Amino acid sequence: MNTSNDIPNTGGLEAVLQRMVVALREGRAPTVAPEEIPCFAPAALADDPVITPESLGTVLVSLGREDVPTLERALAAMKADERAWLGFKLVTDPAAALDSEDTDVVGVRGKGMGSADARPGVFLVLNPTGQREDAELVFSRPPSSRDRFQMFDVTRGPQVHDQQYAGVAWRSVPLFRRSRVFILGAGTVSVELERLAHGVDFETIVVDQDRAYLTPERFPLSHRVLIESFDAIPHLGVTADDYVCVLTRGHMHDPQALLYGVRSGAHYVGMMGCAEKNERVFQLAQASGVERAALEATHTPIGLKFGAKTPAELAMSITAELIQVRHARRKARR
Repeated sequence: MNTSNDIPNTGGLEAVLQRMVVALREGRAPTVAPEEIPCFAPAALADDPVITPESLGTVLVSLGREDVPTLERALAAMKADERAWLGFKLVTDPAAALDSEDTDVVGVRGKGMGSADARPGVFLVLNPTGQREDAELVFSRPPSSRDRFQMFDVTRGPQVHDQQYAGVAWRSVPLFRRSRVFILGAGTVSVELERLAHGVDFETIVVDQDRAYLTPERFPLSHRVLIESFDAIPHLGVTADDYVCVLTRGHMHDPQALLYGVRSGAHYVGMMGCAEKNERVFQLAQASGVERAALEATHTPIGLKFGAKTPAELAMSITAELIQVRHARRKARR
């Protein structure tokens, strides 16, 4: 059985950045495997028509000692768990990158939005509040105004406006701990939820007692935790920043999973099911000593309400609610 100590963190990426700093200080191009930087892993680029895992190498050979401060600032951001993103500018066609024009559709003509240069690079964006006006850019050279505009967009995910202009593309990786979603139950909705949650930058941990359902094929993007029984879920390291989704197969273990979620102190606890079933689960939980108010404070039934019925639709409704709750919390913190 896996334990919470096995749940990964950002330590691997920190070691990669430290290696890069050492290499650049010694005048060498860093040697980094694409799998070591998540946004260049083959799975992350499976649907990208232009960028390949080997694209990372073209950025690395372009770096020099002048890029060390960017990487050192990234390491400091990781240590402090600041909201920071390490970004990569990729030039797929130098001539096209220099020649590509802003368009009337984009609507930035006449505002100093110059063409990109034809040089790849690595940069850091810090955005503590989520507002562009509060963002800070760390880069080894003054960027063109258009590059600067797109660099700030990496905080919304590398696919936002990626490849908007010919010859240049962008990738990024968040350096802070992503919000974690503990999915209690490895059923069909959980399979769909894993994919969607990862697409909007959640980290997922799937928990089940049946090895046949908890497989790499069904959950390739998640940390998988095989437990002995839902009657005695071990300590998973859930914190007040985490999300718990009760989605046990056939609802058979919803009472135990809901009890665990409420007692874990997670910021968000949601349970799937119809009103009649959920009421029965509440009564069973109350019989185990949980206050009714604590149960009613959960997101039950789980997900935003827009008529979702199929597993894919239900996963969409849950993901939408996770985004809504995460946004509200970030806004409150600002």
